Amino acid sequence: MSLTRTLRFGSTGEDVLRIKQRLLALGCYEPHITQVTTSTFGRDTQRAVQVFQAQNALIADGIVGPLTYAELFPEEAVPKPVQAGSEDVPNIGETALASVCIDLENVNEIRRAIVLDALQFAYDAQKPRTYPLSLYIRGGNLYNADLAPNVITLTRIQSGAKRQPEFYDGGRREMMERAVRENPSITGADCSGGIVGLLRHAGVVKPAFDLAADGFASSKSMKAVEPEGLKSADLLHKSGHIGLYVGGGYAVEWMGGAYGCQLTRLNARRGWNFVKDREDRFGAWTSFLHTSWY
Repeated sequence: MSLTRTLRFGSTGEDVLRIKQRLLALGCYEPHITQVTTSTFGRDTQRAVQVFQAQNALIADGIVGPLTYAELFPEEAVPKPVQAGSEDVPNIGETALASVCIDLENVNEIRRAIVLDALQFAYDAQKPRTYPLSLYIRGGNLYNADLAPNVITLTRIQSGAKRQPEFYDGGRREMMERAVRENPSITGADCSGGIVGLLRHAGVVKPAFDLAADGFASSKSMKAVEPEGLKSADLLHKSGHIGLYVGGGYAVEWMGGAYGCQLTRLNARRGWNFVKDREDRFGAWTSFLHTSWY
């Protein structure tokens, strides 16, 4: 059994029960807890995780991500959260993945979790495919307020095309509909909705949190930094648009209706146009933001 998601306070499931049983066996719970029978990640488990993390020189944030899981179950031999050429992020090419991994080694687990979450939705031109892995849907958040993925259906595309036809014309609607038929579980978001969803899913903001692209740039929770000061999971902004810096000189961004979610270069923004079957160039980011949320 391997880790398939980040586990934190409020998580439930068989994977949570397995974590709790290992923590109990390692003596990480408070003395009055002598058995664990439920599959809910409560405050007692959060404290037990923090004890374990402190004992193993990990960041004691009470969250079970790839590094904490690897220490809990060393017999499963998962030495890194991501490895170049591994199947952990099969949609990302080896060159980009290797570069991102270097930076992921130097940030905390929350930042790693956000980046890994984002990468699974991104199209990398080094791994060509017919359709995006996540669509650009105007007004959509990647994860809903209940933290369920924002799955896009044909009905939703048809409804959006009626309400906002300017975001679906020029072949974009047809491409999106074909993508949904190929992958009925495909997600969708707009640029800020992608970031909002990632932050909701990571638990660093409340589930109902929402903010537009320019709202991030003007937020008191953001601090402008120089490009060389960027860390994985920092934010990138230009007027009306927001993206996530994943490390190694790469970003993940929901670029637009013809592009969906893409892995792009920080200093040479290009995106694959799935409607016109070509690579397009985009303007440079104008501000680089470090957040106080994590």
